[in-house]
Amino acid sequence: MEFPNPRVRDSHDVRMMSAMRLALAASALLIIWFDPSKPDFFFPATYVTLVSYALYSLVIYVASIRWSGIVPNRFLHWIDLGWYVLLIALSGGVDSIFFFFFFFAILTASFQRGFSWGLRVTIISTLLFTLLAYLIVPTQGRFEINRFLLRYVNLLVLGYMIAYWGGAEISLRARLQLLKEVSLLSNPRFGVEQTIQSIIERLRSFYNADACLLVFSKKSNGGGPYQLHRVDRNEKKNQTPTEMTEETAWMLLLSSPTHAAVYPKRTRSNTILYDVKTGHLTEVVQKNPTLFNAFEGKTCLTVPVFSRNQMLGRLYLVDARRSFDYRDIDFVLQVIEQVIPVLENIRLVDRLASEAAEQERRKIGQDIHDSVIQPYIGLQFGLAAVRQKLRSGSTDVINEIKDLLELTEGEIQELRRYVGGLRRGETSQNAFLPAVRHFAAKFSDATGLQIEINAPDDLPIYDRLAAELFQMVEEGLSNIRRHSSSSYAMLGISSQNGNLTLQLRNDRRKGLELASFTPRSIADRAAALGGKTLVYTDQNETVVSVEIPL
Repeated sequence: MEFPNPRVRDSHDVRMMSAMRLALAASALLIIWFDPSKPDFFFPATYVTLVSYALYSLVIYVASIRWSGIVPNRFLHWIDLGWYVLLIALSGGVDSIFFFFFFFAILTASFQRGFSWGLRVTIISTLLFTLLAYLIVPTQGRFEINRFLLRYVNLLVLGYMIAYWGGAEISLRARLQLLKEVSLLSNPRFGVEQTIQSIIERLRSFYNADACLLVFSKKSNGGGPYQLHRVDRNEKKNQTPTEMTEETAWMLLLSSPTHAAVYPKRTRSNTILYDVKTGHLTEVVQKNPTLFNAFEGKTCLTVPVFSRNQMLGRLYLVDARRSFDYRDIDFVLQVIEQVIPVLENIRLVDRLASEAAEQERRKIGQDIHDSVIQPYIGLQFGLAAVRQKLRSGSTDVINEIKDLLELTEGEIQELRRYVGGLRRGETSQNAFLPAVRHFAAKFSDATGLQIEINAPDDLPIYDRLAAELFQMVEEGLSNIRRHSSSSYAMLGISSQNGNLTLQLRNDRRKGLELASFTPRSIADRAAALGGKTLVYTDQNETVVSVEIPL
């Protein structure tokens, strides 16, 4: 069973341990109920104590089901230990059948609080058991040293093993949680620098280290310039990365880029070297005076940062109170392996966004040139013609001024439509049909060709497809104007069965029975989009049909 939420998992563990405590107490109660020969030392007091412990276990179990948040899990193993010492004291000391209850207290402490707490409970249980063995007179009237030593060794050895594996299980959970967190810190809006700061702060907090540093290349393929990212235990605000000189960067990158290392704070301790390429682990009497002085003699763990066999930098963990080992090297390398794809994705998104913005700026510039500047050039020419006419002495400029006003009004409306589209984030799908209708209206005014457009407003037309279709429409109407005597044209655009169909119809020239041409430009554009072009006659009309798969 998986519990993605740690709180759900923890509450499940509390209920399970509470149920096992109750089962343990109930089982012991049933055993002495059916076989009262053991214990035979203070039996009534033992029986009452065991009943009280069973009731206590029942209360804890009910509370773990209904109010799991109020169960004092941090102290329950100490309370259990007190119950077990009392039961052992009342039931014969070394000979007590309740001796094995000690292991339950060690288990709960180890798998809830970790190795250190499990070891504490083991040591204290061993000391209390030793004390009880000497203070409580056995039922046989003599002290059995062999039984005492056997139980003493079992308690100490098995307790240590339980504490060790309990601590390992908790450490594994914490490491998996950290790997999950660093994998989720891939929000491109934060940028590479803030993401790095967040990740190294998580790593520093995980080890509770004094500082965590990352020397990281600003280039995705490695090499200078480098930035230094740093977080400290006592620094509350986010520290901004600093630019590094090449000399300082190479001092921290070390001369052997493939080695991870642990430099101890004690001068007589060995340095652990781990080759990340070959997996070779060695311990040598080797010091790095530069790092020792830079980190004030603290223990230092350092690992290289690689991406596609290119060294991007080096990470440091520095602490004065703990010592690192090869297992920490292995885990930090795993964290780096999770982090690098995250940073590469953010860099890729940043680059794509920048390129898209640059393309959009060029597109807007071209649109402004075609939609705004060109009409004003026409207006300038018109005004120059009016001025020339006035200079020649003619005052009959009313019609020219009227035409200029109409032109100005039309272009102002077009400009408002264009700016409104930018504000609304209009895509090519929204702008295609208005652009076609606007072009058809201008083409009709200029040539006298009557153009009818039949197309739904919800056509799935985007970006490149819209641009290519617009060029096909422009080319098709131009062909009708130049190569036919038709006075009208019908443009139809539709979508069905996963295909987009564009049709241009016009009156067929007299004496032309069959279509005998193919518009090369339109056919080439359609073929580039994976479509096909057909030319045929339909009654008295010539039809150019373009079919493009969507």
